[in-house]
Amino acid sequence: MQLTHVLFLAGALGASAHPSAHGHLHRASQVKRDGAPVFLRPVRPAIVAPTPKVEAVPTPSAAPKAVPSAPSTKDVPKESESDKGKSSSASYIPFCSEGGSASKKAKRVTLDQIRYTGNLGTANGCPWNSNMMVVPNEIADKYKYVQKFENVDKVAYQVICANKMGVDGQNTGSFVVEGQEPLTFTVQPGETKTVVVDKNTQGICAWAPNKVPVTPYGQLAGVWGEFDAENASNDGWSGADCSSLVAQAYDMDVPGCRMSHGGVNSDILPGGIGNNAYTKGMEALDGIGLNINKGDWVINVYLGFSG
Repeated sequence: MQLTHVLFLAGALGASAHPSAHGHLHRASQVKRDGAPVFLRPVRPAIVAPTPKVEAVPTPSAAPKAVPSAPSTKDVPKESESDKGKSSSASYIPFCSEGGSASKKAKRVTLDQIRYTGNLGTANGCPWNSNMMVVPNEIADKYKYVQKFENVDKVAYQVICANKMGVDGQNTGSFVVEGQEPLTFTVQPGETKTVVVDKNTQGICAWAPNKVPVTPYGQLAGVWGEFDAENASNDGWSGADCSSLVAQAYDMDVPGCRMSHGGVNSDILPGGIGNNAYTKGMEALDGIGLNINKGDWVINVYLGFSG
């Protein structure tokens, strides 16, 4: 089935309409439970490869270049971390859209809510994904939306962070597509690195020991940490969760994940057992993970969490 049809039907009929289709990214529409918006369920991970550019009707054979024939660690984006993450500077580093040069120029799409584009970093001539960056740990308090990635394992972890919506305006941000450059960095055992995102950013970070593997269709696997920062279509609420739906859909390894904020955790243990997180069989559930009211936040992310 073509990706366009998967996205449309999944949104119009609900995830249960496609038991084999996974595009696991949160819908950013607003739902009230006991008077408060909640972070909504993911659409299931897609088994259909996206086209690397916008086309009216993608053909079944259209697929990103360099897609592996089996789960692998090949063709993962190159490291994109700059010296910013190692600098001793105490100065604020602006996002590209603010006139900075931290990264090297998009739109809203209810089904517009499922395909809600939000901030892709492309304002003012900036490149896709420039709305997130690694900064020195000591200037984390200068930003509104912060994720601190701490490696609690004994091996290095690669982390790849990307907007949920790709360069083509489709739900392809989590796929390896030619010309699409996510934020990619490595965290050594015991090390902490800080990632900051701009407002109205909806994205994912995937991680795994050494290198993030990809599915046979070129989608990032490993374990995911999903995040939604000050969603303009959700009254400014934010959210986050750990997810292993993609990896488990393809029987791939699941590393550990913990995302913590305000005394609430979203956890997945190595192998895929979770608590307040999206694991196999939970595709139809809503409200899982961290639901964060308007305002600044810091989410602590633990790579290789094992309990």
